[in-house]
Amino acid sequence: MSHKYLTMDDRNKIEVLNKEGYSARKIANILGFHHSTISRELKRCKAEYSAVDSQKYYQE
Repeated sequence: MSHKYLTMDDRNKIEVLNKEGYSARKIANILGFHHSTISRELKRCKAEYSAVDSQKYYQE
């Protein structure tokens, strides 16, 4: 089983779609990820989701 990792581009798309009110499941369907991947990504940022902050967290 191959794993697909979120790129900065994916995180930017998640940020935009989240701000537009899309659910984690809908974002997952649009981007081709499992809904739990998107849910974990959105929970990573306590306040409003930020692609830049999330990428920094991932690189640590």
